[in-house]
Amino acid sequence: MAPHPVLIPQPRRLEWGDSPLQVGRLVLADVPDALAAFRTHLERLLEQVGTGGEPEVPVTLHRTTTEPEGYELDVDADGVHVRAGDPHGALHAARTLVDLWDGGGTDGLPRVRIADHPTYRRRGLFAESFAGTDLMDAADWRAFIDRAGQLKLNTVGISVYGCWDIRHDDTRSEYLFVPLDDFPRLRTPQRVVTWNPATGGEVALDYLPTFFADDLLAEVVRYAAGQGIDVIPHLGGPGHSTLLPRLVPELSALDDDGEPTGYGYCVSRPAARSALLAVIENLVRQHLEPAGVRLLHVAGDEYYPIRNVDPADRLRTVSPYCRCAGCRELTPGEQLVEYLVAVGTLLAEHGIGMVHWHDTLVRERVLDAYLDRAAAAGLPTPVIAWWKYNDPVPVPDAGRAPTWVTPTTGLFATLFAQDFGPNIETVLRRGHSAGAVGAFAYTMPNPADHANVACLADLAWNLEESGGSTGFRARWARWLCPDDAAAATHALSLASTVTASYPLMMYVLHHVLPYFSTSAAGVTTYPDDIVAATAITQPPLADVYRQARETLLDAVELMPAGRPVRFWGDPAESWARQAVRTADSLALLLDLLSAARSPATTGDDAAAELTRRGVELMRATARITPAYLRPATLREHWGFVREIGTALERLRASRAVSAEENWHAWII
Repeated sequence: MAPHPVLIPQPRRLEWGDSPLQVGRLVLADVPDALAAFRTHLERLLEQVGTGGEPEVPVTLHRTTTEPEGYELDVDADGVHVRAGDPHGALHAARTLVDLWDGGGTDGLPRVRIADHPTYRRRGLFAESFAGTDLMDAADWRAFIDRAGQLKLNTVGISVYGCWDIRHDDTRSEYLFVPLDDFPRLRTPQRVVTWNPATGGEVALDYLPTFFADDLLAEVVRYAAGQGIDVIPHLGGPGHSTLLPRLVPELSALDDDGEPTGYGYCVSRPAARSALLAVIENLVRQHLEPAGVRLLHVAGDEYYPIRNVDPADRLRTVSPYCRCAGCRELTPGEQLVEYLVAVGTLLAEHGIGMVHWHDTLVRERVLDAYLDRAAAAGLPTPVIAWWKYNDPVPVPDAGRAPTWVTPTTGLFATLFAQDFGPNIETVLRRGHSAGAVGAFAYTMPNPADHANVACLADLAWNLEESGGSTGFRARWARWLCPDDAAAATHALSLASTVTASYPLMMYVLHHVLPYFSTSAAGVTTYPDDIVAATAITQPPLADVYRQARETLLDAVELMPAGRPVRFWGDPAESWARQAVRTADSLALLLDLLSAARSPATTGDDAAAELTRRGVELMRATARITPAYLRPATLREHWGFVREIGTALERLRASRAVSAEENWHAWII
């Protein structure tokens, strides 16, 4: 008999029975009305279990008293018995049956007795509006929902408006995902200059975000609701908001001369408040109410002056704070409170509550004052989501408002794959100790981040017995590679010495690609500065790249063959290919350094050979990248590859990297 399958999320109480139950198909008996809210999806899940023939095995559902979303599941000789306290519990029991079947091989449905319920009541993913998600079509969003649902997550956030600083090709990073009929000029056409694998050359893609062009919000909300998943739209601002105040200048913050800045909002002038609320009213009337949305994520994060948002002077610091006669008397925190109360009052009139990021409210020391204002105005108490993606993570204050905690399952889907297990564990443990009720991770939807999403789902469901990120990794290895889990655990642990180090990944390895260099116009020369930094004697960054590369390739060599996982393909293979992508990128940089140290000779074809390898790397990257992420991901690699020849000429001419490494007596 095959070993017992691993279940992720891990149940609280599980007892295995004897020989598996043979199942041709599961036949659902009557469903009590109290458990029938998601009957269609419940039936769809049960259809996934069985060989499709005989025997028919009955599934009985009974309502019982459990923790919210809890269930009890018995698989015995008489069939399948489910007891749940609510429709979500019944769904989770069916999802567990699917996982048992998928993990049981050809032996049948394992006999088991399970009693289960989640640690965190809210468990979900917040999908950012960014390069990549802007090309996700309806099928991509359905796949994202399916992945979240099967891992027993019950919430998905979708950013429908977000703005950041200027990036590639001097273009503003602005994303509006919902059309507003009253404001037809509010559109965010995108241009991505990237590399086309079909033609082998550079291509410029011009498009509107698919979510906007196909008006997908209501469709995605309905699809998720059928699986017991709430969709929470996310509205960026007033921090790093460039689109609205630029194209609707009536609501813009004013400078000291009374001129609209095109950045941030005025919260005191009646005309400005009316213009702002007209945008929110349009969003509610056209999208939120028809879709049945009852929570809006009104961001409020990162509300402070920043650079690189003015195309005319990218080094100029631009402030979101309004300087009109009424606003200049308010502190930044007070301006934020005015904005949140104004928006919250309008939303409350439509029965819609709010979620906010914690950072500015806490940094400006206005969280209590804001909660007091909200209570005095009779507004629903907002949810406060405490976020941090690196150490040290904050200790949330859950004393006055429903509190969620936000780690990340993936920050930059177009850069290198990163292991965020330690961040997920720390944030969830700290939140649980403080009384948080939600675990709501920032994400960029990417199948390559499967392990991070599964880790979030696992720890949010059963934090107490998870063993944290280390315990998860061992069970994850058994789930992926049941025939050699020890080798898989070793491979994952070895790779994590690189990929789970936030400082190494974020401040060193990611800079091999041009993403971060594009935000510092006129300050850096890419890739010359990275190559020059790699050439310095102390600290020996070249050896950082070498060891990271060799460690990743060693881990890939150790990883045994995996198995397909429903909705995710073959995660072990995906993990290996992402590790090779990182390793090959590091090798390309190191070899560019080596070529730069060698003087040009007759017939020198170093640049051509490096470019050829770069093209091979891009082709390999295209094969492992979802279509919606491919243009933005290849843009990163193309930004490096297209510069190889000219960068090599510049580096050789400047002799900036001529010295050989000599940082330790034993290194020769």
